[in-house]
Amino acid sequence: MEFKKFSAGSEFYGTGEKPTTRQLPNVNFHDPKMFENLKNNDKDLVKTILMLAICHDIIIDEKKGVYNAASPDELALVNAAKQFGYEFAGMNADDVMTIKTPKGDMKFKRLNVCEFTSTRKRMSVIVEDKDKNIFLMCKGADSVITDRLSKESLQGKIFIETDRVVTRFANEGLRTLYLAQKKLNRKQWE
Repeated sequence: MEFKKFSAGSEFYGTGEKPTTRQLPNVNFHDPKMFENLKNNDKDLVKTILMLAICHDIIIDEKKGVYNAASPDELALVNAAKQFGYEFAGMNADDVMTIKTPKGDMKFKRLNVCEFTSTRKRMSVIVEDKDKNIFLMCKGADSVITDRLSKESLQGKIFIETDRVVTRFANEGLRTLYLAQKKLNRKQWE
């Protein structure tokens, strides 16, 4: 699998043109507009890329300095985030992961992982940020994620536009998935 296109907020990115810059493994992405929006700190774009850097179960081969992934899909997503400036830099013994960003390192404590299975058709992590906010982050099959969205989300402008773009991507023959996030209070997490 190669990372070629994606949607963040009401924007979609990836021109489909041949990249003019060096690409990481499993990434084949070109879109100057995305890099400009990222430089301008587009909130939805940053949040989406950060999710790609956090929501996975990749480990780093310390000797070779490369990611070890259970699937090429995982590798494509995490390498895309890295190529865009949000690098998963590892996890310590206390399950605190470090994400290197253009504005400095960010730390997230991984509280739980629900692995991808063919039955679940999704993978989820629960993380806590430096401010003690807890987030459930999930990525998976479009239909599986859609079935779990609130009525409010399903009727929102961003979801409607995202669904339209993702349908177009699928019609182009691309594999697609959705990302979803929910902030949890401590009682919900417990």
